[in-house]
Amino acid sequence: MRAPRLVLLLPLTLLAAGCQDVADLVEDPTGPGGTGTGSQVSEEFSDTAPFTVTVDPAALTAAIQALTVAEETDDGYDRSLFPHWRDEDGNGCDARDDVLVAQDRSGNLTEADCDAGMTGEWVSMYDAETVTDSSEIDIDHFVPLKEAWGSGAADWTTEDRQAYANFQGNAWHLIAVTASSNRSKSDQDPAEWMPVDETVWCAYVWAWVEVKTEWDLAVDEAEQGALLDYAAAC
Repeated sequence: MRAPRLVLLLPLTLLAAGCQDVADLVEDPTGPGGTGTGSQVSEEFSDTAPFTVTVDPAALTAAIQALTVAEETDDGYDRSLFPHWRDEDGNGCDARDDVLVAQDRSGNLTEADCDAGMTGEWVSMYDAETVTDSSEIDIDHFVPLKEAWGSGAADWTTEDRQAYANFQGNAWHLIAVTASSNRSKSDQDPAEWMPVDETVWCAYVWAWVEVKTEWDLAVDEAEQGALLDYAAAC
């Protein structure tokens, strides 16, 4: 796999279309990439997502067209091939708990709250529901593990798959959502499933394309077609 590149999150004015893609400046084998879509993005919470993005439809369309198109296969997939919910930074919190703390809007949670049920405030991007009990939250891999496997991760090393499964270098790779919406999505791509909250569709497609690009994952023909249709409506 191509190691994803590190993006430095700068003020929005520096991320406007036409500015240099800072992802080209630094290489990091565990950092995220960036499609250089010209979209304005920050890790500030939006009303319903743990990041804010203003999508440039033309640039997003170009990014979709730049993705490799290939048939997907689920042969050999097993969730255990992506070792997940690891404490890779040694802070006492596994990746799930790290995301719960990072995406909590109450501001009351810290690493000391890991390994226990948490009371906070999470807004689920997929259905705009506000949840205060962490037991009602799933941490979703924005591009699901099974989808990643069929899109290229089958050829990765276990170390690469573990990095993917626990990656927290941006606010959209792992996302706290209601358990019901996550299970409705399951391992489906945008040709098969989109959030019930239509107001986030552009952000959803943008983030999907970001992950696919960052991790050098392919799309199938139906998936690419759906992404292009949604991008055209942004």
